[in-house]
Amino acid sequence: AYHRLNAAGMAEHDRLQDELGGGWFHRSGCLLIVPEDAVADREARLRAENYPVERIPRADLERLEPTVDWSAVDGEALHLPSEGYLDADLFAAGLLNDLAAHGVTVQQGRVTHLASDAVSAHVLLDDGVELTPDAVVVATGAASHLFGLPVADLEAPEEPTERTHSFLGLTAPTDVPLGRVVISERINVRPRHDGRLWVQLPGVEHRVREACDDDAMDALLDEVRHLMEIELEEVLGAPVPVPTVYLSGRSLPTDGFPLVGFTDDAHRIYALVAHSGMTLSALLGRLVAEEIGGAPSDLLASFRPGRPAAAEPVPSTPFVGRQ
Repeated sequence: AYHRLNAAGMAEHDRLQDELGGGWFHRSGCLLIVPEDAVADREARLRAENYPVERIPRADLERLEPTVDWSAVDGEALHLPSEGYLDADLFAAGLLNDLAAHGVTVQQGRVTHLASDAVSAHVLLDDGVELTPDAVVVATGAASHLFGLPVADLEAPEEPTERTHSFLGLTAPTDVPLGRVVISERINVRPRHDGRLWVQLPGVEHRVREACDDDAMDALLDEVRHLMEIELEEVLGAPVPVPTVYLSGRSLPTDGFPLVGFTDDAHRIYALVAHSGMTLSALLGRLVAEEIGGAPSDLLASFRPGRPAAAEPVPSTPFVGRQ
């Protein structure tokens, strides 16, 4: 059900992008490099879902993505032609422009209390203002645990871990012509619309546990930045500066799956949190609006916040190639 939801999420980005005249979703294709002993199972599971996938002989990889030195990346290759990447800044700008075009004013405030009754929701802001909308959507990512939802608390004493956090590097603008998303056990890298690249090194993810204070954090991020530059030059064959590395916290429901649905008996408070939020954002935006309007979605039936398994932690498996 989660796989089908994500696939539908990509199709919804196509639809919304056409509707708004945007340019945030790029179906570039993805090259997924997995260990030799895992490739058959991965391919079989995708084919079972009728998902576009093609096994690529290593000799053909250079034709598909000549920018990459494939001798530096171990494993077997799967080409996922329908996948791609999303530019979050362009997506956000497109949504804000559409809201403005429809006369919607965006207001900001800090919520201190949330409740509901049979008539409305009640949202109290820190300036004393109380809002009483018909319904409220709690789309607060990792902070959703503050509303009682089973979501990883990124401020908990045992955090960060490589399950809840990741190092994400953002390169300087480069003329390295990477065309596709590349995911592997060595490096994950993808383009951006402005000529920069996002980069992640699976081999250093365990070191997020060292980010215990500001001094340790600065030294750690600088070390990871240096490692990213080394890996990028070896894999892409050209020096690519990485001026910025983020310690990124994941919006991660406890069992790994989205939490989408009403949380109160009056159906005034609606939860919306997912790890694959960018992929699902356009689709969930439409489906949630329809559900609040009274039209339940079969696509969301498996992901209700009150499901018995929602608070059961899943094994701490790597996220490489599982996004």
